[in-house]
Amino acid sequence: MINRLRISCVSGPWLDGECVRYIDVPDSANLYDLHVAIQDSVQFDEEFPFYFFTALSPEGKHSMIPDDLDPNGDPESIDEDVYEDIEAMPYTPPNAKKSLFYIFTSEYDDWVFKVQHTGDIHEPVEGEFYPLVLDELAVGPHPEQYGNGFDDFAESEDEFRPRAKVRGDADYCPEDEPGEEGDDPFGFGDDLDDEDGDEADDDL
Repeated sequence: MINRLRISCVSGPWLDGECVRYIDVPDSANLYDLHVAIQDSVQFDEEFPFYFFTALSPEGKHSMIPDDLDPNGDPESIDEDVYEDIEAMPYTPPNAKKSLFYIFTSEYDDWVFKVQHTGDIHEPVEGEFYPLVLDELAVGPHPEQYGNGFDDFAESEDEFRPRAKVRGDADYCPEDEPGEEGDDPFGFGDDLDDEDGDEADDDL
C-alpha cells in the first residue's frame, strides 16, 4: 500500500516562509528512501550528513534512530547507510502521538523537517515510481539551501550570513482541531499551539 506523508520544514538557516510537501511512500520504503525523497521535494543536494529521531516537538525529548545514535556526537561520524536497513513507516504511522523528524545538517543551523502521516492510504498507481513527490500539493517555495543569491566565489562570509528563523508548524498536534476549510488539503492547518515536548516519553 501507499502512504501519503506530510513534510513540513519547521526551521532552517534561510527559511523565509511556509514550506510543506507531500510524498507518497510505499510500505516497503526505508528511511534512506525517505531522506532522498525529502531532498528531492525541496531540491536540496546531499552535501551534508543527516539523521532521524522521533519526538513531540523538535526541542522535546528525542528518541534517536537508531537507538544507539549519539545526539551530541559529530554528525560526520553518522553511518547513513544504516538507514537503508530501517523501515520508515513504523516511525510515522497514522495518528502517531510523536512525529518523525528528519535533520539535515549544514555549516550553519540545521534544517529540520517534520514528517507526519496524513491518514491517506491507497493502492499504488500503475506505472508510478515510489516514493513519489506530489508537486501539485506543495505549499510555499523551496527553501534556499545556501541562502538567497549565494555566490560560490564570494570573498567574505558576510555576504551570505544565515538568518536564524523558525517557521512552519513544529508544534502541530494530531489531536488538535483542524484549521479552517481550505487551509490544508488534509486538515493540518497552521496550528502553532505550544506543546511541552519534554514532559512525555511515550512510544508511537
